[in-house]
Amino acid sequence: MSVPSSGPAPLPGGAGAGRPAISPASSQELLRAVDARREDAVALLAELVSIDSTNPNFIGVDRPAVIGGETRCNEVLLEHYEQAGLETHWVARDPERRNLVGVRRAAASRDNASGSPSPVAGRSLILNGHIDTVAAVEPDRWLCGSPWKAEVRDGRLFGLGSTDMKGGCTAMWLAAQALSDLDLKLAGELQLHSVVGEETMEHELGTRACVRAGFRADAAIVTEPASLPEPLTISPIAAGNWHFRIEIDGLATHCGNRALAIRPGGAGDTIGVNALEKAVKIVNWLQELEQQWGFSKSHPYFMPGFFTLLPGVFHSDPGVPVPYYFSNRAEIQYSCWYPPGQPAADVAAEIEQFVLAACKLDPWLAARPPRFEWVNNWPPASTPWEHDVVQTLVQAHEAATGRPVPPPSPAHPVAFGAASDASFLEDEGIPSVVYGPGDLRVAHCRDESIDLDEVVLAAKSLALCVLEWCGAAP
Repeated sequence: MSVPSSGPAPLPGGAGAGRPAISPASSQELLRAVDARREDAVALLAELVSIDSTNPNFIGVDRPAVIGGETRCNEVLLEHYEQAGLETHWVARDPERRNLVGVRRAAASRDNASGSPSPVAGRSLILNGHIDTVAAVEPDRWLCGSPWKAEVRDGRLFGLGSTDMKGGCTAMWLAAQALSDLDLKLAGELQLHSVVGEETMEHELGTRACVRAGFRADAAIVTEPASLPEPLTISPIAAGNWHFRIEIDGLATHCGNRALAIRPGGAGDTIGVNALEKAVKIVNWLQELEQQWGFSKSHPYFMPGFFTLLPGVFHSDPGVPVPYYFSNRAEIQYSCWYPPGQPAADVAAEIEQFVLAACKLDPWLAARPPRFEWVNNWPPASTPWEHDVVQTLVQAHEAATGRPVPPPSPAHPVAFGAASDASFLEDEGIPSVVYGPGDLRVAHCRDESIDLDEVVLAAKSLALCVLEWCGAAP
């Protein structure tokens, strides 16, 4: 993405009561200050990508091999936060995995009567990003030779975590640095949270730990890659996600008994039942339910058909990895997206009831129904489009890009296409919106990359939003 040549539009100057309006001149200066730090931002992003900060609790990861990477990234960011004039604080419920918080305090004024300093009235804002990444996919086949070898090609920086979401963390710093370079005093407090553990829903160690350590604000922007349906979509809402497991029993026997088990006149289920085939039936039934959801589950902020049931893991065997037996066990693991406003327990009950009703058509499954385990629920996020923090970000984005933001509709969906820590910030009473650079379509895959123009443009919108939301101090 390139910055429009027509130039940014001025913010309308809708500052809150008691705060001066933001002048168009200040906005223009701030955008130029962001541009002036572009190369510094690219260098920072490359340094962060070069550090392996794989989440140590990600399934299949060798924890001792990667532990400490999150902290090393935050040590790099600490130097940049301090350069930007931020107070820095460590928050570490796990000493090996430290969160970093940077704080730009509200400017103080002198009370006319007493002469003592007092903070200027303003609103506080959190910019939040996670510094952990998923494990690298096919690490020996990356374009640049390694997932942790950052390389710029055709305006994109390649490397693991570039999109998800070290680009967002870089944009946060770039916005704060531009404010510092201009010595713009804020009427409200700005906080930057660089947190651990998001990829495995460890919010108790990451985002929630920072909030409960006292680093709260009136609102938050989570700088995840909000790329659907277009880059830098303002996303105040996200679906809930269920991770669930289905276990199916079979009856093992020799493969030579196949004809006796399935042909007329044979012994049928008494001689052998292949759990794999019973599991395939369940997958097909849930695909039918998914098709029904395309009509029965909708939301005006989401694209049609967003709420889905993905069978992501399928395993079946008889205890040995050879095909000479009937499998006596099978397991399917699903990722399910469901609408905000629908209780997670109701979604789980709907899925179970559908499958168990279909199982009555199969004598084996009717007598031995599959077992469900509801492993993990990531709650939805939902801040109203009309909320002041969302509308302030809309104005800032329009000013930075020169393009209007249409209101949400199925034709212009604004839902974030994944899960984020916005859910847990909202649960702590902090209205939140997702907005950041990067492309979800290249996240969690080989040759992950990010458009560097987009990182800079996101920082411009964030800087303008901070200035408008927190207010310029007199």
